[in-house]
Amino acid sequence: MNAKQLGVVIVIVGILVLVQLGQSFQKKAKALNAEADSAGKEEDSLVTQLQAEKGVYGDLQRQSEELLDFVKKWEPFFAVLDEQQAAETGISMKVREAEMLNLSQRYQQIPHKINNKDNASLPILMRASLVFDDDYIKLLNWVGLMEKIKPTMRIGRLVLAKGSRGEDLRMDVTLEVPLRANANK
Repeated sequence: MNAKQLGVVIVIVGILVLVQLGQSFQKKAKALNAEADSAGKEEDSLVTQLQAEKGVYGDLQRQSEELLDFVKKWEPFFAVLDEQQAAETGISMKVREAEMLNLSQRYQQIPHKINNKDNASLPILMRASLVFDDDYIKLLNWVGLMEKIKPTMRIGRLVLAKGSRGEDLRMDVTLEVPLRANANK
């Protein structure tokens, strides 16, 4: 083989290599175009789904607006109840302010359960067991005052009996005040 023939063979091999490279690049370009088309279609479906979800979200916001307003009104009452000592002191101070005859008082912490299941957000109840022997009107006004200033409190037990004097009333009451989760620090 002479130089001319060798040059022709090299040129033919180079042309074949370039044709092969061109075909492989064309296949890759077609595959990328197909992938881009499918991604575009998927994007369109996801945009449609996003618009639908935004509509559902807006509807849920409008429907729950009243409930969220209600929760916002109650947040300050729960924010006050950080620890047992603050709840105990609050109840004791209201008894002193009302100048009621308090025969006994006992405070204890118990787990807060609703339908025999633990309550995650308000895991502890501070239970105050109080016994009073005082004027009927004063006692009932005090219970009303406590419900007004501590709306998260509930009366667990209330026993009324005749007091030691004529118009007096003996009241054995158990107040349960829920405490927030971060009170366990």
